[in-house]
Amino acid sequence: MKHLRSRHKTPNSMSLKILLLISASMLSGCSVFGPLPDRMEQTLVEGTQQNREFLIILLPGMLSDAQHMQKEGVPDAIHRGWPEADIMMADLTINYYRKGVVAKRLHDEVVLPARQQGYSEIWLAGGSMGGMGTLMYEWNHPGEVDGLVLISPYMGSSDVTDSIREAGGLASWNSGDSAKVMEKENYDRLVWQMAQNWIGDDSKLQRVWLMCGDEDRLFPAVQMLGEILPEDRYFPAPGNHSWDYWIPNMEIVFRKLGESRQIKLTEMDTSSR
Repeated sequence: MKHLRSRHKTPNSMSLKILLLISASMLSGCSVFGPLPDRMEQTLVEGTQQNREFLIILLPGMLSDAQHMQKEGVPDAIHRGWPEADIMMADLTINYYRKGVVAKRLHDEVVLPARQQGYSEIWLAGGSMGGMGTLMYEWNHPGEVDGLVLISPYMGSSDVTDSIREAGGLASWNSGDSAKVMEKENYDRLVWQMAQNWIGDDSKLQRVWLMCGDEDRLFPAVQMLGEILPEDRYFPAPGNHSWDYWIPNMEIVFRKLGESRQIKLTEMDTSSR
């Protein structure tokens, strides 16, 4: 595992065209990109906290990795908002999705070891493809992490999102039967079904933080998820699918998140006296 000090670099625009490949490649079991490593590469960027209290596990977008996120200034943006938290950038790259091992490898190699190291709160965050990975992990391990941060998340095929829109929204959508196993044919329907089950459960809705630019091609789908979230958990803003949008808005979201955690800890400390 690598340890890095965060540094900021002016972000560049990132093309969304490669996202169109995801629906064809997600969980396909294909080995186009070769074998997976025995251990997932992870890079830790420490925050200012003295004890291992808060950890953010950060998942990359498509064809990105920890080095790329570091170069674009992602840890710096998060730490400007929430300086106390440690950040673990996990190289959960597209090949893990292709081989259908996203949830298992993330759980076994990142989340469980973090719990064993003593972190009291673990937040799972992901951008674009990594946002879908975050939701897939939550479906497989519900409530295992303390919360989710979805950064312009890819929300699955247009077949599923169109059916939700045609139904008048997530609350009125017929999500079909439940399933015991997430596969390439059902992964997007299942994450939307999971989100539908959050409706009316404030404890689950409060765990989800969502951001997306209103000019992002993913925005129409993301907006349907945002409609079920509390107002203070959804952060639409001007921008597109680019670092120019993500960097400043991640700072805003993680600042709000960090503040909310400090308030909760203060309330818990006061009530325990």
